[in-house]
Amino acid sequence: MKTLFALFTLYLVTCLCVLSPGCSLSDKKEEKPAAESATKISPKKEKKQNPFASLSPTTVGQHKGGALYVGFSPDGKYLVSTGNDNLVKLWDLGSATLAKSFKGHSKAVAMADFSPDQKLLVSVSKDTTARIWNIARGRVLKVLKDRPPKKMTEEEELAYAQRPEALMNWAVFTPDGQSVITASDDFALKFWSVAKGKKQKEIRDEGCRQRRVYRRRDGPGWITSSGCLDDGIAHLKFWDEKGNLMGSHGDADHDAHYLAFDRKNQFIIGADGNVSFSVYSSQGTFLKRKMVGVYHLGVVFGPADETLLVGTIGGDIWVYGTDGLNRVGEICVCH
Repeated sequence: MKTLFALFTLYLVTCLCVLSPGCSLSDKKEEKPAAESATKISPKKEKKQNPFASLSPTTVGQHKGGALYVGFSPDGKYLVSTGNDNLVKLWDLGSATLAKSFKGHSKAVAMADFSPDQKLLVSVSKDTTARIWNIARGRVLKVLKDRPPKKMTEEEELAYAQRPEALMNWAVFTPDGQSVITASDDFALKFWSVAKGKKQKEIRDEGCRQRRVYRRRDGPGWITSSGCLDDGIAHLKFWDEKGNLMGSHGDADHDAHYLAFDRKNQFIIGADGNVSFSVYSSQGTFLKRKMVGVYHLGVVFGPADETLLVGTIGGDIWVYGTDGLNRVGEICVCH
């Protein structure tokens, strides 16, 4: 149940809830699509039941003004949360207590991520900084903040002046834990040295605010959710290791504000936050669009990838079976 909780409590107003485990799901049938090795989501005739109907939440704590993000540690023993109170909090799930609170950001903290060895955290904030924290000591190690180049041509100065403020939206560690990649509003993905706290390079995507960045699951490279100003669409984009754009998907009917990945690295879900989500193969081929009909603030695959869960703005989680994407029930988290 860890993945279930980690993304769907993003929308909680004042509480953090941990869903208790207790469901077993059988494996589903898989079919090969014509053009790719990815499994195709195909409909079944039997009516699916909601496997989460008996779940109940346990409140472990709060963020004043609302929690914005939660995520599990690699070993599943801890939970990190961020909120509108400018704090990063670490929770011990064994005792359901607050283990540490990290102070330093001056504005709302959008999210935080664990390093692969679970010794560090990186957090990003609307104060235009990312911070790398030593978990054991509860102290900040590096503050990552971009600054204008010392030398710019007249054309570069004009382009720089027209970019939005570099509000930080997302960050992830590289698999080796040596670098951090941040996604920010100033049209860039930025690579930072963890040891030195210095920017190593950046990928510019002019005109598109970088909302989220993830490591590609099917090979080297990166996947982003990029909100582009020219059409108002959040595009799903694929980049290689060198920062070359390999593919982009998005239009008025296929927005990618929120992304979810299945465990077999076969599917990507791009949810628009309004009324629908789109299903893609891990290589980016569009497969299907599903109407949700309600504003939502997150999407994630459930255990064994048998279900897809959509966090709604009303406070509940809607449950869909992946064998046809029909709604099979809901989970009431907290109000």
